[in-house]
Amino acid sequence: MKKNIQGWATRKFLLPLKKAIKEGISIERLSVSLALGIIVGLIPLYGVTTVIVGLIAISLRLNFVLMQVAHYIVHPIQIALLIPFLKMGDAVIKTSEVSFSVHQYIHLFKTDFWSTLQELWLVNLSAIGIWLILSIPLFLALYYILVYAIRKYSPKLSYLRV
Repeated sequence: MKKNIQGWATRKFLLPLKKAIKEGISIERLSVSLALGIIVGLIPLYGVTTVIVGLIAISLRLNFVLMQVAHYIVHPIQIALLIPFLKMGDAVIKTSEVSFSVHQYIHLFKTDFWSTLQELWLVNLSAIGIWLILSIPLFLALYYILVYAIRKYSPKLSYLRV
């Protein structure tokens, strides 16, 4: 199983990173791409992050593939954080207690996205506001960590086979 995970990580993440470095994209732009992909992938609004990441990548001329890969890697974390963000958002606006599970929340959005959004718009808006406040320091931390890691480990990427 460990070999399968390593193979997946190499194919889906390390090889696109190696390709981007070979194409001459700066380490700083790669770090911004990855950090934004991760941050936007954590927005507490299920089902729209792929489009948002794509629009940001295109509008800022960042690495589309790496942003989408980073976004998909953090998808399980986004799902795990949905209810905590909603509960924090609910605490801010002091409406009713958010008492449903992640699965119920996702089911509501999958069955009738617009109706659910209309029903929970204020709680979602508060949750997104909390995400926005937390995302700024998280983005900065991720950016500097990624710049350091890519600089340190990019020479080792040359050993990967494409």
